[in-house]
Amino acid sequence: MRRVNWSILAVLVLAAASGGCGISKRVAADRYDAGRFAMAGGNYAQALEELAKAVEADPELSVAHAAIGDIYRKQGNHEAAATSYERACETDPYAFRPHYNLALTYQVLAEAARSSTRAAEFLCKAVHTYLRAVMLQPNDFDTHLNLSACFFQQGKFALAEKYCKAAIRIRPRQAAALCNLGIIYDALNRPHDAIRAYRGSLELDVHQPVLLVNLGGTYFRLKRLGDALNAFNLATRQDPNFASAWERTAACLYHMKRYADSLSAYDRAVRLDARSAASQRGLGVACMTLYVKDSTRREFRDKGLAAWGRSLALDPNQPRLRQLLAKYSPKKPAAPSL
Repeated sequence: MRRVNWSILAVLVLAAASGGCGISKRVAADRYDAGRFAMAGGNYAQALEELAKAVEADPELSVAHAAIGDIYRKQGNHEAAATSYERACETDPYAFRPHYNLALTYQVLAEAARSSTRAAEFLCKAVHTYLRAVMLQPNDFDTHLNLSACFFQQGKFALAEKYCKAAIRIRPRQAAALCNLGIIYDALNRPHDAIRAYRGSLELDVHQPVLLVNLGGTYFRLKRLGDALNAFNLATRQDPNFASAWERTAACLYHMKRYADSLSAYDRAVRLDARSAASQRGLGVACMTLYVKDSTRREFRDKGLAAWGRSLALDPNQPRLRQLLAKYSPKKPAAPSL
């Protein structure tokens, strides 16, 4: 009987397997290159087709999974993007960019979630993945800043401060990071620190109407009404169509007892955003205050009552406003008795 040399046969089998694997990897690489070329030309359908063939030939090709995720994210299909990025991270646990993009995608999904439970789930995933990305690339500014924002949304303000400060250490002259730090300090009830952060941000970029409204709000809570009004006024000059800035200006003027000016600012706020319950409520308060000061000006009363009615239609959960509406509404004459 002829003896079989099993060792030689085993070598031949291994060589054949190795050769097949090498061919698959070459096919995957070629398909990946074709997919990237199609992506560069904006032909996403063809790119997805080529990349799908790449991962079919080599399921462990992390860059192909990541590229598929990039396309889905560009198309706004964030759930599909997350699935592809998850696969990219599984096949290469040490690649920074897929982890960052996955965390960013989770963050977008959290913002778009229809239920608070689902939003919290995505936010937790985003935090976990950003923490992994921080380990992989400790000096990435965007990762630290986005992680800080996620912790802020979770109400974990101390952790939000920690990672926001880390971002600022990486890029000290980033106005957005200092603005975020001011918001965090406000949440931590540290208004003086918040003001310093806001002012530091303004030194880097003076044109920030949203920041100016935040700064004015901090001054307002400290009862520094003059400083608050200056900040609100600057916000309205920078963006004359910023309805919230006009609403805050009006509220500040009202507390300064400048009722006519307050009414004018509320009118502007309501013209810009008629669906703001706060602006409609404030407009009614300013009108009714002027009516109380001069009860012959019934037009103020009527305008105020109408504004309160609109405010309640927009936000029915205002019991105090309902009481005021009932108090100042004209009493209907009693029906004559027979």
